Amino acid sequence: MPYFHIFLYILIFCVLVHICPIHTLNIFKNDENEKGSLNIPLGKENNLFFNEIKLENRFKNNIKGYIQNVQKFHYLMEKNKPNVLSYIQEDLLNFHNSQFIADIGVGNPPQVFKVVFDTGSSNLAIPSTKCIKGGCASHKKFNPNKSRTFTKNLKNNQESVYTYIQYGTGTSILEQSYDDVYLKGLKIKHQCIGLAIEESLHPFSDLPFDGIVGLGFSDPDFRSQNKYASPLIETIKKQNLLKRNIFSFYVPKKLEKSGAITFGKANKKYTVEGKSIEWFPVISLYYWEINLLDIQLSHKNLFLCESKKCRAAIDTGSSLITGPSTFIQPLLEKINLERDCSNKESLPIISFVLKNVEGKEITLDFMPEDYIIEEGDTVSKQK
Repeated sequence: MPYFHIFLYILIFCVLVHICPIHTLNIFKNDENEKGSLNIPLGKENNLFFNEIKLENRFKNNIKGYIQNVQKFHYLMEKNKPNVLSYIQEDLLNFHNSQFIADIGVGNPPQVFKVVFDTGSSNLAIPSTKCIKGGCASHKKFNPNKSRTFTKNLKNNQESVYTYIQYGTGTSILEQSYDDVYLKGLKIKHQCIGLAIEESLHPFSDLPFDGIVGLGFSDPDFRSQNKYASPLIETIKKQNLLKRNIFSFYVPKKLEKSGAITFGKANKKYTVEGKSIEWFPVISLYYWEINLLDIQLSHKNLFLCESKKCRAAIDTGSSLITGPSTFIQPLLEKINLERDCSNKESLPIISFVLKNVEGKEITLDFMPEDYIIEEGDTVSKQK
């Protein structure tokens, strides 16, 4: 069935996201061997098979029945895909447990760029030769003149299409175009690419990678400018390049270990043996978001989500747990971490409480070593 998975090890747990005709997210807890996974399905397409599923589900009132019914039609959606790859896997360079970097090729012949795969954004963005200052200066740049398959993305009046992007940190202006993209053995034809003609100095100048591959859904603002543009995962799905539309992350905790991104399957060698998959609804049309019921300290509820519903985004482009100050500040005050980390051994367990599709509450625990980043100050000898 058409869905994209994402395999990800976030601190001490892994998340598995699966998109069926409804969006679902699965989460594996991690064990001492640091195995785990995050899977994300990708695709909200309506077709004959989905309509049949929906029709039968008029007579089924529970989510479990819905999932069983989807599986019944799974073989119909998976068959008739000749000459497609089972999966491909790229190793991810672990850069200080903050970024996980892989290589992609763009154009013909391919020009190679170091990128991060980011579920928090939708654009595939790399620097252009037009970008000569700011964050672009220290990075490799794509030269359209050296690719025989490059085409510009033009408006009806033949003007270029430009997009302003605001990331969590930093901004860029992208000139939209098309070219072929290579992920190891996978060739994605005529993929929409944003060529950065301007980038803010911070943080791009200091980053150890050249570009970003967005694995999110279509950007509604950009779609209004160009209805033909699609994120990488949507293009892979439309071109029927994989037997299963899945992508998965493995992100290790140990610095000396490489991570992995796999397109086409959730690699079982990274999962906890004997653990079952938990399914969670993806609640947004535009982001990989799930419902967050509450946060616990030492397994006691903080009731932070009583007055309004809380959402949590699964973002592979960030290595931190972030949130609005009104949400995070009370949490920090209750944790009461000393500036020199002297009380780190006595800090509480932080738990995220989620609800799966069957209505069961699932708790994900973080030990102090999972949520504390300890940095030394060589001048003042403070941490």
